[in-house]
Amino acid sequence: MDFLHDCAAFVFDMDGLLFDTERLSRQALYVAAKELNIPLAEDAFLELIGRRMGDITGRLAVRIGDETLAANLIECSEKHYQALLAQGVPVKDGVVELLAWCKESGRPCAVATSTRTTKAEYKLVSANLRSHFRAVIGGDQVEHGKPAPDIYLRAAAALGVAANTCGVFEDSEPGLRAAQAAGARVVWVPDLALVDAATQGLVAARVDSLRRVAQFLGKRRV
Repeated sequence: MDFLHDCAAFVFDMDGLLFDTERLSRQALYVAAKELNIPLAEDAFLELIGRRMGDITGRLAVRIGDETLAANLIECSEKHYQALLAQGVPVKDGVVELLAWCKESGRPCAVATSTRTTKAEYKLVSANLRSHFRAVIGGDQVEHGKPAPDIYLRAAAALGVAANTCGVFEDSEPGLRAAQAAGARVVWVPDLALVDAATQGLVAARVDSLRRVAQFLGKRRV
């Protein structure tokens, strides 16, 4: 991971990367499916990770075979998800330490998430992390969502740097492909999302947690 020391800035995905919220999303979705009596396969959630709401609704509609039921499922799931979030946004291991290193080293940071900007801002503020990020780019700010590179190109522009000078941290296949397509240096931090071998081959490094990254970077004086 020596290449991280040469990065001018860092861009972070959010759900499943900064926050352990994909598990909350999964719980909310299946509670909603049971509540609405909608059969939903166990692997259905995995193909939704890292995607914008429009893509999620479309994929669920294909799974269920009914667009209206899919929209109802999303609405019900969101209700349960917000109730879970109200108990506190779970911050992933090492996030605070890594962001502190970024601040000390003078590397500006941004969030690039498929989540809508207002919802992303809410989570970051709730977790007391918003001040660490110069920009928050939500999925609603770009024409094409992940795996298109748009969101990472926009994040780099917001930080005033070229995308190929950015280190990107991602957990999902759409996100990894988006960051790679933007020309960024990509670090994969696995969470719940399934990532195929071809996508794994695109990453510059794989680490178990952001704590490992913080420990690695912290070994060298900034």
